[in-house]
Order: sequence, then C-alpha cells, then structure tokens
Amino acid sequence: MSSLSTLREKIDALDTELLRLLNERATLAMEIGVVKNRESLPIYSPDRETKLLRSLIERSAGPLRPEAIKAIYREIMSASLSLEKDVVIACLGPSGSPTHQAALSKFGSSVRYAHTLSIPEAYEQVAKDEADCAVVPLEDPVHGFINATLDELATTPLAICAEILPDSDTDGNPAGARFIVLGRQVNAPSGGDQTMIMLRIENKPGALVAALEPFKDLEINLTHFASRPAMRGSNDTFFFVQADGHRQEIQNSELLRELSKNCRAVKILGSYPKPAA
Repeated sequence: MSSLSTLREKIDALDTELLRLLNERATLAMEIGVVKNRESLPIYSPDRETKLLRSLIERSAGPLRPEAIKAIYREIMSASLSLEKDVVIACLGPSGSPTHQAALSKFGSSVRYAHTLSIPEAYEQVAKDEADCAVVPLEDPVHGFINATLDELATTPLAICAEILPDSDTDGNPAGARFIVLGRQVNAPSGGDQTMIMLRIENKPGALVAALEPFKDLEINLTHFASRPAMRGSNDTFFFVQADGHRQEIQNSELLRELSKNCRAVKILGSYPKPAA
C-alpha cells in the first residue's frame, strides 16, 4: 500500500496537469468568444451545455457521482463564459435570494449578476440588452405558478432558453421549485427538449378540452399546465402548457395548425433542454 506522502505527490502531479489542461481549455474558450462576437452568436448555448453534461456523465467510469461532475463543470463553464465575454445575468432579488441561488447553480460564480427588484425589471434588462439572460421563478411548491412571470411571458419577445430545477439539499430552494432562463436567442435542438406554449382560449364550456385535443391526437406529452386571465377587458384565458419536443418538431407537425382552430392565439414561448440527469 502506498504511503500518504506518495499518494499526495501523485495528486500534486495530477493537479499540475489538470491546471495546464484547464488553461488550455480557457484559451480555446476565448477564441470561441471571438468567433461568437464576430458572427453575432449568443454567448450562452443551453443545447451545447446540456449535450456536454450528458456526454460527460455517460462516459464517466466513476467514482465521481453525476452531481459532482455537474458541479465541477458548472464552474469550469462559468469561468469559460466569463473569458468569452463580460456575461451579465439579471435575477430577481438580492444576493443569496432563492432566484440568485438558482442562477448560481446554472451559471456558476464567475459571471456577473444584476439583482432586480421585480420580475418585469429582470425581463426588461435582457430586452434592453443590459443583461445576457434573466433568471426568474416560474413555480414554487407552496404558491404554485408565479403570476408575474406568466403575465410577462404572455407579452415578452424574449424566449425561454433553459429551465432550472435546483437541488433542495444544496441550493436552499424547496423541493419542487422551478426557475426559467430567458434570452433573446432561439435554441438549437439538444436531443431531449421540451417546449412551452401559450394558448389564448375563449372562456366558455368545452373550449379548453377542444384546444388540448390536438396534443392527444398527435401523441404529444404534456408535463405542466398553468392558466391566467387574459388582459383587462377580455373574457379570454391564457393557458401555458409544457410539451415534450423541440419547437422545430412541433412546427413540422400539424400541431400549430390544429391548435389555431380552437384558440384565439398560439405563441411558442421557447424550447429548452430537459435538465441533465
């Protein structure tokens, strides 16, 4: 059996090699930032991030657990993002708030956070190009869906580009809390996506059943559902549904055409990867 000093010497040698490789990776990230800036590409790519994490977890032979791999690479990717650009993430509440903790679990500690006093302000910072993305709460296990977030989704030109399901054991958020990341880009497919769609439906008996029938007919699974009254002076209702699949698949199907037959309006709010297992 090797002595403690011998084992530590081996770890020191591995750390030196790891540091060299991390700096080599960081140099490549800086070059990627130049390309993204030149081609006006979004700095944050949820599809690329999710594919990488899924691949790393699948290729790992242990003993590191998937949660540990995700935590390690969260900070590696955060450092890389900060080298590509001065990334700003708008999030609701002060430092240490539930939304800030969720944002940290997604973007790490190397990016810059802009703390807002309200959900509309977080949306506005991204819309005005003062922030690259915004993180806002979507649902909590006590109060359900967050009305202010749904109201902004109904009118914003921004798209949902990621979903955050914090680990209640490490992030201080109650089990079942959900947050969304909003950006100006439309995500490419990641191979395992979900899409949120808003349906504007007349408030009358049977309208909702008729509106949702195309999902059943086309065998599209729905995983979440919420509703909000439409704007003042209207008797319509906004229904927010989360469906399996990417918007490209949905647009190539008959779904949107069928939905439009029984809905006053249909709006795709964004497609985003299912969280890595």
